Amino acid sequence: MNPESSLNLQALGKYPVVMTKEKVADAMGVPTHNIPPLVRAGLLKPLGHPGRYCVKHFSRDALAEKFASQEWLEKVMAAIHRHWRIKNARKRSRQVQPA
Repeated sequence: MNPESSLNLQALGKYPVVMTKEKVADAMGVPTHNIPPLVRAGLLKPLGHPGRYCVKHFSRDALAEKFASQEWLEKVMAAIHRHWRIKNARKRSRQVQPA
């Protein structure tokens, strides 16, 4: 394990080894509703093979490794921005349509 990874693991030390989306959101500093778009984008991978509507659990150690990567963090922010940009565009298009 490299020194950066051990520092990130220490920062996540207060979290359990298996984390739910609420804990992951807290560790990342983002709202909980931003976690499902990250899973759909493939940036967060749940443990096992949970069903579509099942509670998903994530590995603290895998998350610590990802935190060390600047490229991964940039992809996360881009995916969150893309998700909300598309969602807001759909909302605006429904509001503007003539009756």
